[in-house]
Amino acid sequence: VDHLTQMGGDVRVEGVAEPSATATGGDTLHLQPPSMDSTSSAASHPVSNAASQSAAAIKGDVEGAGSAEGVDGAEEEGEDDAWDAMQERQYASLIAAGTHTPAQIERMRQERRFKEEAAVCGVLTQTRAWEHDPTCSARNVFLCHATALEGLGRWPEAIQLLERAAGVLPGETAITLALAKLHFKAGRKEEALALCTAVYQAYSEESGEDEAGATKEDAADAYHLAGWVKIHGDDHTTAYALWSAGAAAIPDDPVLRTQKAKRQCWDAEGAMDAVVEGLVGDGAHGDGVYDVATDLEGFAVAPSKMACTPALALFNPEVQKRRVVFRARQPVLTPAECQRVCGIVEEFHARERGGVWSTVRKATVKTTDVAVEDIVELRPWLRELLHTRLYPLAAAAYPRLADGSTLSDPASGKSRLRVHDAFIVRYDAENDGSFSLPEHSDTSVISFTVALNGREKTFQGGGTWFEALGDEGMVVDAEVGQAVAFAGPLRHAGYPITRGCRIILVLFLYAEDFPYGHFLEGYRAEHGGCRKEVEGASEAGENVSEKDTEARPSGDAPGGYVVYKQTVQLMEMLNKQAASSVLD
Repeated sequence: VDHLTQMGGDVRVEGVAEPSATATGGDTLHLQPPSMDSTSSAASHPVSNAASQSAAAIKGDVEGAGSAEGVDGAEEEGEDDAWDAMQERQYASLIAAGTHTPAQIERMRQERRFKEEAAVCGVLTQTRAWEHDPTCSARNVFLCHATALEGLGRWPEAIQLLERAAGVLPGETAITLALAKLHFKAGRKEEALALCTAVYQAYSEESGEDEAGATKEDAADAYHLAGWVKIHGDDHTTAYALWSAGAAAIPDDPVLRTQKAKRQCWDAEGAMDAVVEGLVGDGAHGDGVYDVATDLEGFAVAPSKMACTPALALFNPEVQKRRVVFRARQPVLTPAECQRVCGIVEEFHARERGGVWSTVRKATVKTTDVAVEDIVELRPWLRELLHTRLYPLAAAAYPRLADGSTLSDPASGKSRLRVHDAFIVRYDAENDGSFSLPEHSDTSVISFTVALNGREKTFQGGGTWFEALGDEGMVVDAEVGQAVAFAGPLRHAGYPITRGCRIILVLFLYAEDFPYGHFLEGYRAEHGGCRKEVEGASEAGENVSEKDTEARPSGDAPGGYVVYKQTVQLMEMLNKQAASSVLD
């Protein structure tokens, strides 16, 4: 097996990799190694007792693997070490020659290991080693094999392998969850959702962690991933319902608990926390009534950008008239209120975080921000600001959604808008080197920015750049206390500041019971696309556009991206090691 992998061979799942191959039926997966010189020797790999005991059978099924003595005879461990040393010398020479970077060499190491794992797992599967070796686990072999195939970019084979594994090991929820993750990564969201449902229902039905049910960790991951299937379909209502149900079933899971706490924080009726004096007073535009003609300034999508702007599909086109960005003509917060908010944020960082700002995002540029729910004093402030000023503003700016409904519940008159994310962002040219934010789209129906400090004395530059508002886009800025509302799927960026410190409130909002993903997809299908995604964008979790070699009008550098903490958590969960390696 070592010799096969060393020569660049690998093991494929029959019926997928080669068009001429045919499935043999049953549960056994057959090897299709490359032809090799019959005089070649092969060192055995100490993967399990069964692997060595079944050497003769392996030899018979692996064509060209060498003589019986070469497979069955255990070689000294030093031969493996010598081979590894030779490989490392080769890698070092490639780096020294300047033909490969350390990152490329690391990928080569990973690929080599994946090939070794795939080959060894194939042998163990073919011989059904777990039937006669108690140290060998069928589940572990299948999971390790699938991980190796995925690492080699052989997704169809990995999926087919786990589908067969589910037949070999019925009711094995670890296999079901691994298959759900592969389907999710492959864009097969509904298949992933069905499998996730089977996993967390197995945990609920068993009410524990015996062998017949799902483990707590697998059930938590299944709830987590099921919610993300709905987020990717822009159905936030169902996503949060799944996460809240998961938190109720598994209350000690930190990710699910955080999502449930977010709903409790922002959806609570009445005040949960004491209101801090000096926040959301009677100043500014506080009457809760907005007239779109007199109180708001609208910005329309440029005709040349309509085909590239699926955000238009979220609203009634006759009513919206291509206006998807709005700026309040009067501030929604007074300068004193903004100053008080900024003071509370600084006090929080001094008290809780040693005066150091961190981030809820991952980007190609430095970013500093803090989630509003982390600052107890600001929770009632934001709830009040939303209900008395921002929700009414949004209802006036976007009076009719694509499904014919409004942002107000017809029975209660209350707003249907809910907070998906809320955070305070700081761009600090002098102290942090955080100047801007790369181009991206928000996972929201409507997003808000509210300026919390003034441009004249504290910073220069800044604002939000929107790609759709002109051939070169347009920067929409705001004075202290002013709010800017926009459709979340619009492509936008934080335009660079050139001096000082800019502080803003950022909100991602969704409308209860308004899943909108199909509206966006329908628009893209009808109008076609004008943006080509770069390779690797899916790993970042955002739609990252193909960049020119020079900075774009947004101020974004080539290859820029930004993702949020929740997306990073998703990627960590998807890439969590499901099984130990058969090589270890």
